[in-house]
Amino acid sequence: MAVAAVDMHALQHLAGGARRALLASCYRSFAAPLRTFLERHTRSVHDAEDLAQEVFLRMCRMGAQAEVRHLRGFVYKTANNLLKDRNRRTYTRMMRNAVPAATVEWVDWENEPSGLLESAQTLAVFCVALDNLQPTTRTAFLMYRFEGCTQAEIAAAMGISASMVEKHISYAMTALRNAGIK
Repeated sequence: MAVAAVDMHALQHLAGGARRALLASCYRSFAAPLRTFLERHTRSVHDAEDLAQEVFLRMCRMGAQAEVRHLRGFVYKTANNLLKDRNRRTYTRMMRNAVPAATVEWVDWENEPSGLLESAQTLAVFCVALDNLQPTTRTAFLMYRFEGCTQAEIAAAMGISASMVEKHISYAMTALRNAGIK
C-alpha cells in the first residue's frame, strides 16, 4: 500500500511538473500581447499588469479540472471577463458615491461681476472678429450658426455652391478660434 501511495505521489508530481511547464509556456507566449491588449482597454500599465497576473492566476487555480482546447481563446476570454467585472465594480462604486443633481446647490456665476465682465469681453472679441470677416463669409456663418440654415439652403440663398458655403463657414470658424473664441 505504501508503494502505491508513493507511486501515486510521483505521478501527481510529474503531472504537476507538466502542468507547470504548460503554464510557463503559456505565460511566455501570451504575457506580452495580453498586457498590450489589457493596456488598450484599461489605459493603465499598472491595471493591465494586475489583470494579466489575475488571468494566469486563474489558469493556475484551474488545475486539472478542465481540459482547455484553445488556450489563446481561453486566455483572452478570461481577460475579457476580468475587464467586464472591473467595469461593473467601477460603475457600481461610482453610482454608490454619486450625488443626485437635484440635491446640488448650483452657484449662479452669470450674475457675478467677474462672469458678466468676462461675457462682455468675449462678446466684444466675437463682434470684432465677425466685423473683420468678408461679407459673404460673415453672412454664410451667421445663417449657418444663428439662423440654423443648412449648407444647401445657404448656397441657394446666396447663389453659390454648397462647397463654397462649407469653405466660408470653415474660414469663419478658424478666424473665431484664432481670436480666442471657443
